[in-house]
Amino acid sequence: MNDEPNQLYLSRAEIRELAELLREIPDLADDLAIARTRQAKLGARGDYRMRHRPSEQPLPYNPAAARAADHLHAVLVGWVRLVCEQRGLDYAGSTTTPGLSRWLDKNMIALAMTDGVAGAPQEIGQAVRAATLIVCPPATDIVFDSAMVEQARTHRLNASGIATLAKELGNEYRNLTVRRVQTLRDSGKITPVPGPWAPDWPEMFVVGEVLDQHLAYPSRSRRKAGSSAG
Repeated sequence: MNDEPNQLYLSRAEIRELAELLREIPDLADDLAIARTRQAKLGARGDYRMRHRPSEQPLPYNPAAARAADHLHAVLVGWVRLVCEQRGLDYAGSTTTPGLSRWLDKNMIALAMTDGVAGAPQEIGQAVRAATLIVCPPATDIVFDSAMVEQARTHRLNASGIATLAKELGNEYRNLTVRRVQTLRDSGKITPVPGPWAPDWPEMFVVGEVLDQHLAYPSRSRRKAGSSAG
């Protein structure tokens, strides 16, 4: 190991990436504070409720957000302390999480000259990612019950009902709108279920037939998207 006191232990690219990471933290800390005290807005209805009494209000804080916030703060404190000890600096900044991150960003060169700093990007990055998952949880993939889908295919719905159902069936049906159903009907690809119906009653279609014909005869916009992708 080089014993030069002013050696940089991070490359320019690593310094740049770490600086960008630190600059994300003030806003992230604000989001965590909101999640920590107003978690009912983030969770599903009924989350964090005590089950014993129906009148019980949601807990006044989100434990997961609290843990993520505390861990992020502790990580930053550790690196600030190490920089101050090794570089002979006195810390005069704010002791809040945003204050710690801004101090490290402002003293980036001193941080990069601190022995052991090679682990900072990973440690700070992991803490930031864990906090981000709290305030911006990934979308939950919809898992379809094949039996329920098969049952839905036998139903008879009007164009509006089919368009509403299509929104729940994934990306391949996202263009199955009321207009699309009408286009398939006008071109003879699908046939309305025989009546008799009242004069003002909307035409009904077998859901499975509409789904199949929608995929079998791509609309112009879907063909263009497929050809451009190819």
